[in-house]
Amino acid sequence: MASRLSLRCATSTDCWEELSGNVKSIFLPSGSGRMTARKSHLRQERLGDQLLTALTILLSVLLFVAAPLQANGVLSAPLFGLLFGLVLIPAVFIVSGNQLAVVLMLVAMALVAVAVVMGWRQPSIMDKLLDAVAWLIAGLTLSAVVARAVFAPGKVTFHRIIGGALLYLIIGQIFAALFGLVTLLEPNAVTNVEPLNNNFTGNLIYFSFVTLTTTGYGDIVPLHPYARGLANIEAVIGQLYPATLLARLVTLELESQHDA
Repeated sequence: MASRLSLRCATSTDCWEELSGNVKSIFLPSGSGRMTARKSHLRQERLGDQLLTALTILLSVLLFVAAPLQANGVLSAPLFGLLFGLVLIPAVFIVSGNQLAVVLMLVAMALVAVAVVMGWRQPSIMDKLLDAVAWLIAGLTLSAVVARAVFAPGKVTFHRIIGGALLYLIIGQIFAALFGLVTLLEPNAVTNVEPLNNNFTGNLIYFSFVTLTTTGYGDIVPLHPYARGLANIEAVIGQLYPATLLARLVTLELESQHDA
């Protein structure tokens, strides 16, 4: 061991570099060990990419298929909440590398479970409030994790683009939760959205994405200053996000070509 760590260097920097190389050669796996570790890392990356795509598909179905069915009375509010809880399962695995994110996602799932039970027993403002808080926690947690992956340095891949689309959907989800909280605290904050109606969540999702895309049909209108402020912020984000994402992807692609 002593002979392997003998240093022959002129400066402290040279000594540190040589010492680092010697330590790595002793303690890091070599040959087949490094190959196995690399294969395991690649498998984890592929699994993460697949989960990201699966979550994007599931969230799209929830927001654009299940939500209109819920707004039309085909799906009950507790059943819709249960579907949202199921969507969070792959989300937990996506954020599994961050302990705080996992804890927050589990808290969101627990809130959804409590809201579903309360909604089936006796629908009230409280189960809607728990649902809105769960949507907000899950959305903020997922957006932080996905945004880091989408905008981080590296090659532009199909799964990075999928992540960009997922982040856009999550933004709409977050604002649906925020509009829900405002409406629950101020019942007349938004027109045609009644907290105790069965179509409450479906209408909030519809209003959020109409605002995010700046479509603005006018059938649901924010009246309270807080609701108007949120609508303004969401509309601005809806305009800036696609341009920002496209600019970032182009920059990453140019950097990748330059490095190659």
